[in-house]
Amino acid sequence: MRRRAIRCLLIAAAAGGAAGAPCAAQTDTHLDAALAYVKYDGYLGSGAALLSPSIVRRSLNTTLSARGTFLVFETGHSSLDGQLSADAFSAPLGPLRVEGAVDAGGSAYYGYAGTTQFAHALAHARLHLVGGRIGLFAGGLGGVVASPGADGVSAGLWARGPAGALEITWTHVAVMHQDYSDLQGRARWQTGPVALEAEAGTRASSAVASGAFGDLSATLRLSGRAELIVTAGSYLSDPIRGTIGGRYATAGLRLDTPALAGRREVPRIPRTPSPTPAPTSTWLESARVLLEQDGGQAMLVVYVAGVHEVEVTGDFTDWKSVALVAAGQGRYRYAMPLPAGVQHFNVRLDGGPWGVPQGAAVDADEFGNGVAVLVVP
Repeated sequence: MRRRAIRCLLIAAAAGGAAGAPCAAQTDTHLDAALAYVKYDGYLGSGAALLSPSIVRRSLNTTLSARGTFLVFETGHSSLDGQLSADAFSAPLGPLRVEGAVDAGGSAYYGYAGTTQFAHALAHARLHLVGGRIGLFAGGLGGVVASPGADGVSAGLWARGPAGALEITWTHVAVMHQDYSDLQGRARWQTGPVALEAEAGTRASSAVASGAFGDLSATLRLSGRAELIVTAGSYLSDPIRGTIGGRYATAGLRLDTPALAGRREVPRIPRTPSPTPAPTSTWLESARVLLEQDGGQAMLVVYVAGVHEVEVTGDFTDWKSVALVAAGQGRYRYAMPLPAGVQHFNVRLDGGPWGVPQGAAVDADEFGNGVAVLVVP
């Protein structure tokens, strides 16, 4: 439901891959189905049904994604929205890394006045200064919105760890002779099968609607392939995507497919482990982690019996949960080779609490939680 002029991503620190490394990729697909209540500014509220398929393909330094959203209101009106994006990172330049991205999309609203259409295409460039799991970035954007041009600048900082992430961004955009500046913060926290995400921001402008906006989202993982998502919030008009401001609430399901094998993950800049274990560590006594060699590449393998799903989150997944591939006889394998260096991660079994498996050392992350540590040769 929420469409922002600028989507500033939580970017993880990365070091370059080995020369000549294979360029494999992973593809993930999702389908969101939800019921919604929408109240656009200046209009009466309306119930709606939403269907939104998406696909994301990630390789060593690039991400490609596409999403479509079909919304049917109780009045019989409907809207159709499609978004495409591509993102790529350079090799590291000391503590710096250059990011380039393109974002294009279009929308159509079918109502009393016929069809209203809008389209945009933007290019982004950002420079990231990386320090462990904390970083700063600044950059600019330019492109077209319908027929006029658009340009802007953005800057911000981010921090992430196993239990959550924090992002603060400032963006100034000029489009169709309308200037506005957004200052916003977003925080994400996860424990077990529950994840919470909140955003709050404010806009300053004399040309477009200004004021405060924000949202709150709660996600409950029901199984390895299904999540219940409840979201509510408000947003301001978006001159880039042609949307008007409003308030909304949604409740629905997200269905996803297993990750496809063959992805090579982006290596991460390691940090030095603490000399003593974290007191809040959760030990997974039934699970053991090993590094196995496959064609000269280090593969992460977890051995555990009597479970249906094993997930990993860590430096090499941008601290997003990824399901391991079942290889039989209690053996679960991460589909991508691990980069060399110190790798921090956690494992969970059947949607339970994140913890440290046997065979790994323990470190304390920036949030005071226990995190598993392996040194990949």
